[in-house]
Amino acid sequence: MKPLDKGMFECISCNHKAKGKDLIEIEKIPEHEIVEEGVVEDKNIFADYPFKCEKCGFDKAEVVERPPYVSDEDSLTYLKCGKCDWMENLARKTS
Repeated sequence: MKPLDKGMFECISCNHKAKGKDLIEIEKIPEHEIVEEGVVEDKNIFADYPFKCEKCGFDKAEVVERPPYVSDEDSLTYLKCGKCDWMENLARKTS
């Protein structure tokens, strides 16, 4: 069936025309909910690990683990500051 205008369809082989439901429907997209200021205190909501950033002094960080690129490498673990997004590598830390 080949679509025509105003909900009409036509058979390609015998040219029979019939009325049918439109293939494209109009749907109204709901409005986005507006979030008030002050709802989220921190920039990064995943920053829940206690760690003091050396760059800005913020006291929370997110633990980020990156998988190895090659099978004989270890995975890398970073601490990402919740405020300034500065990352510190934990692989070289001994204490």
